[in-house]
Amino acid sequence: MIKKLILAFLMSIFLSACTYSGSDMDSEQSARAADINARLGVGYLRQGKYDIAKEKLEKALSQDPNNADIYHYLAELYRRVDEPELAEGYYQRALDYNENDSALMNNYSVFLCGQKKYKEANKYFNKVMKDPVYQRKDLVYENMGLCAKSQGNLFLAEKHLNKALAMNPRLPNTILNLAQISFDKQQLKQADFHFKRYVKMAQHTPQSLWLGYLLEKQIGNKNQAVSYATLLKGKFPDSRETKLLRKLEAK
Repeated sequence: MIKKLILAFLMSIFLSACTYSGSDMDSEQSARAADINARLGVGYLRQGKYDIAKEKLEKALSQDPNNADIYHYLAELYRRVDEPELAEGYYQRALDYNENDSALMNNYSVFLCGQKKYKEANKYFNKVMKDPVYQRKDLVYENMGLCAKSQGNLFLAEKHLNKALAMNPRLPNTILNLAQISFDKQQLKQADFHFKRYVKMAQHTPQSLWLGYLLEKQIGNKNQAVSYATLLKGKFPDSRETKLLRKLEAK
């Protein structure tokens, strides 16, 4: 009788152990599957394939609903497709799961700035700057500079952008925006200096070609201005900058 009880007890332990192990295995498999789908989603997000990215990220979330990174990626997706309410919700959920993620707070600050919630954006920027181990503070300064620029505070924008450049001299977006600020302040020599630095390290964008056109026109380099205008219309025919150029040419 005692042997039977011992055997029954051992069997119950064995069975419960098997069940627990299986549950753990299912959980680990779901987490791995979620990670794969999240990575695929981010890849499609970077390519601008938003529908496929959404499908992969939502699948990843169903497989691992407590993963802060997936909420973060979905927030970035909805920010890019200009659905701010959904983006805000996903940023908040990501912060609920990981309130000390500096990369997340930096991106959320950029989103808040785009929504003109400047006070809240600066609160999160400042939290990131206090993180002693976060290594991309050059990008935080860049984002703070762009946020200040969007508010029309060129003095503060230039201050933050110069700090970003001091930390990392190879930030093309920072250099281009410093060129733009110098141009807006009619400091043409300084604008030309920054613009030439930008051209040496980055591909042209509608913003850079538009600035190049305006800058060369003001300096008096008519041929170079025409060259930038031609490139802008040829490479980016539907851009806001091309529309501005066509309006200017029509006068």
